[in-house]
Amino acid sequence: MNNGNWGFAMFEVKEMPYSEKFDGIFGYMKLVEAFATQLVKSELGKEKADELQGLWEKGMEPIPEGASDKDRYEIAYRNFMWKWVSANNFMGKYQGEAGTTKFMHAAIAAWKGRHRKSAMSLRMVGRLAPKVAFRKLTKTLAYHLQMFSPFSVTELKENRMSLSVAPCKILMDPNGSSFCVMACQNIIPSWLQGQFNVKMNLDRQGADCNVVFEPF
Repeated sequence: MNNGNWGFAMFEVKEMPYSEKFDGIFGYMKLVEAFATQLVKSELGKEKADELQGLWEKGMEPIPEGASDKDRYEIAYRNFMWKWVSANNFMGKYQGEAGTTKFMHAAIAAWKGRHRKSAMSLRMVGRLAPKVAFRKLTKTLAYHLQMFSPFSVTELKENRMSLSVAPCKILMDPNGSSFCVMACQNIIPSWLQGQFNVKMNLDRQGADCNVVFEPF
């Protein structure tokens, strides 16, 4: 990702500091813990929810005291990916495809809940000025998505934003391919379509990906 500010179509996107990346990815990890535990408990019972907790603990990396913001973020990132993918696999183990579908629906609901306030304000803007709302949304995405992977903004117009992710940090993670299918190809596009009437198209080539956001 480029250092400093990016100048694009009347606004700049600052590079997210590692301290903020850590806070963001840690927040998503707590989100996974909440919805996945609730799902497993309601579908499989408390004993299985405890089993999932034990599974999570086995794969977690501790964050050393005094670690740099970058190292804290990198470890939290791996822990987040581990918890997300292992919880999905856990549901698949006990309920098959129906279980992973339930996990997907629970994840979409949790994602929408996390961003409900910002989505509401943007939708209000969109009713009066769709182009302004799309520009605000792309600005938010270009900043927020930095916590998941570095990328370059290769195109930015009033009705289109393109990102080049090469290589994608998600896909470099051992659990990344599964997360890509769940989150990048399903959850985030579903959220953008349902909340903002915006489509997200991905063109994945190995570990590289081009992502395009456009209004429907």
